[in-house]
Amino acid sequence: METNSRILVTGANGHIGANVVRELLQQGYVVRAFVRSTADMRGLEGLAFEVHHGDVMDEEALCKAAEGCKAIIHLAAVYKTIAETAEEIVAPAITGSRNVFAAAKHAGIKRIVYTSSIASIGFSNSADKMRTADDWNEDAQNPYYVAKTKSEQVAQALAREYGIELVVLCPALVLGPHDYRVTPSNQLVMDWLNGVGQTYRGGLNLVDVRDVAKAHVSALTHGESCRRYIVGGENIEVAEIGRLLKKLTGIKPMHLPFPRGITLAFAWCVEKVSRACGLKPLFTRDLVYEVVERYGFYDCSETKRVLGLETHGPEHCLKASIRWLAAQNKLKPAVMKKLARTAWLQEEKESEAP
Repeated sequence: METNSRILVTGANGHIGANVVRELLQQGYVVRAFVRSTADMRGLEGLAFEVHHGDVMDEEALCKAAEGCKAIIHLAAVYKTIAETAEEIVAPAITGSRNVFAAAKHAGIKRIVYTSSIASIGFSNSADKMRTADDWNEDAQNPYYVAKTKSEQVAQALAREYGIELVVLCPALVLGPHDYRVTPSNQLVMDWLNGVGQTYRGGLNLVDVRDVAKAHVSALTHGESCRRYIVGGENIEVAEIGRLLKKLTGIKPMHLPFPRGITLAFAWCVEKVSRACGLKPLFTRDLVYEVVERYGFYDCSETKRVLGLETHGPEHCLKASIRWLAAQNKLKPAVMKKLARTAWLQEEKESEAP
């Protein structure tokens, strides 16, 4: 480890952030966490790190936090797939990117590891076609997908303008522990098990958050500047996820067998009625537009080769999510009763017993 091994982590208290901080500390880095003064810090309890309070919208605060750091891992973002307005997601993403680069330039930092998403890469219309790191989401509709795409493009331009090395990571659907506020990713599993979510025609790629954390730390010293790396596991159809959940928990989520057009129309009605009643819709037309009969199937081979990363399969990722949700009492009592009779979970508890 070099003399200056201090890493600034924005959004350190988030789901990925809490796991990245753990991985950094395990590998001997000094961590400076950049978080809001009101941040939920449960994911970082018991860890030894420095804290700088501030908001990524505040360039001056970021510049102060970056002083004396070797690199920045930029994770701070608004992770919502349903929002009142697009601006509440897009504006912080773009302004935050600009401010992170300003802070890096101010502090003489040469490398930024930038967390984007497969939302910026997009989905294909066929299960036979895998997306790669060279693909861009050119048809983004949902505000989160728009924010991730536009802010990453801003980051790519700033890296070239400032001469700062930028390694971009695009995680797939991130599942697993230390997600106290429950991100939309773990919420998918929670809703499927609690009976308020449905599987649908399409495909996803699941990845364990701890594998994502390893990729971030590896990217501090590996990876080509301005290159994107997809951090994912195996590609799997959403209906198959439903079957895996049945195998693991005894609960089979409801499946929507309808084609894309009907599902879009249904989503539009649900959204209109929900908003008219002052309720948050369970799903929106723009989100359905992104995923139904679309395939989030990705070629992650370059990431594994360059970052030296091995990822876990879908069953492992689902178990990690279920285990976390159960521990946080996020599952309905009836679901918990079924889990109490689940062999794999009981075997894990017995193996952990003193």
